[in-house]
Amino acid sequence: MILAENLTIYYDNYKAVEDITFKLDSGETLLLLGPNGAGKTSLLRTIAGLHKSYEGKLLVFGKPPVEVKDLISYVPQSHSLNERVPLKAIEVVAMGALYKKGLIHFNIPKSILKEAEEALDFVGLGEIKNKRFAELSGGQKQRVLLARALVSKPQLLLLDEPLSALDPSARVEVVSVLAKIKREMGLTMIITTHDPNPLTEIGDKIMLINKRLIAFGAPEEVLRDEIITKVYGPLSKAVRVGKRMYCFIGDVHLHGRGEV
Repeated sequence: MILAENLTIYYDNYKAVEDITFKLDSGETLLLLGPNGAGKTSLLRTIAGLHKSYEGKLLVFGKPPVEVKDLISYVPQSHSLNERVPLKAIEVVAMGALYKKGLIHFNIPKSILKEAEEALDFVGLGEIKNKRFAELSGGQKQRVLLARALVSKPQLLLLDEPLSALDPSARVEVVSVLAKIKREMGLTMIITTHDPNPLTEIGDKIMLINKRLIAFGAPEEVLRDEIITKVYGPLSKAVRVGKRMYCFIGDVHLHGRGEV
């Protein structure tokens, strides 16, 4: 699905990330970890075909990313929608299909509205399809953006910090949708995050970067004290609870019966 060998990403003469090598198979979910400025977003945008200044090998579906952009959906950390425009939730979702078909947001075809409604139903928001996007909660907005990414029927889903700025209940809702995407659609996903703990149930592989590749592998291989302290410092701790691995950084704590 994705193959990177000795990948170095540039912004002019600045190296955002350097010498990254990994392989991700079809249907796997990769959690991409690292501190602020580690290069997570740069790597995600390059895989999406949105940033083209790099050296080394990078293949998505066996081709350079720019050649397969129509098979990829990318959800940035911050959306670019002007919330003063009174767009309904279903119109925001329809944008995903309109963009891929080269259409403009005017007199949306009934077939696309139907697909948008189905995508909203999938993320559990069918009942708010006619509500203004600007009036939605943070968690609802994130699920609408997920629906917009899904309506174009991608084979690869790239999500940049989808849980940031969400309250705990909203994070649970979004993670539930991501688990449903993995379970029912089998999409390959790459998710950047500061905190992997809410996502450990769906993460098949973890990549830890800080300008360079620190570790890549299954959670039990990467989430080890001697590895995470290289990036997050000596107070970081890896803990196994049942079959799941957790990574404790900063003010992330373990509560109750193994819940985070």
